[in-house]
Amino acid sequence: MGKVRLVLTLSIFLLLIGCSDKEEIDSTAQDSATQIDELKEENQKLKDELEKLKSDYSAHLQQFDSTSRTIMRLINEKQYEQIKTDYNTEFNVGNGEINFKTPTNTNSAGFPIEKAKLPMYIAYFNVQSDSTDIGYYLEDLEKEERLSISFVYDQKGNFQYIYIGDV
Repeated sequence: MGKVRLVLTLSIFLLLIGCSDKEEIDSTAQDSATQIDELKEENQKLKDELEKLKSDYSAHLQQFDSTSRTIMRLINEKQYEQIKTDYNTEFNVGNGEINFKTPTNTNSAGFPIEKAKLPMYIAYFNVQSDSTDIGYYLEDLEKEERLSISFVYDQKGNFQYIYIGDV
């Protein structure tokens, strides 16, 4: 009789352990399924955000490129007062160059006005928290020369100055 009770007690104990493991496995599986669902939602939100950023990036690039090319056209046409009026920027013109006012920690050479007619190729587009730079290469194919310039805009997208060389 003692052996029967022992076997019966062990059987019930093992059955309870087995049920406990099944409940634990079911609970773990449910937790994993919940985590997977949460990660899927987060993944979709990140994908949506990335698409929005790509769209915003493209729109900003087009806007800044258009403004930069307009400024170059106005420089080429010697429409300096219109540049000052339309873009609220400060510069001096002399000796065939236009010198934009730059921040005190920025040294830039004057931009040779005759280079404003050269073809422009986008080199980079750099969005930062306090400014946006769009860089170009100006190619003089006859002289086999390349000039690197950057148009700098403030965080609100307002043109600030042209920087000669790589930033």
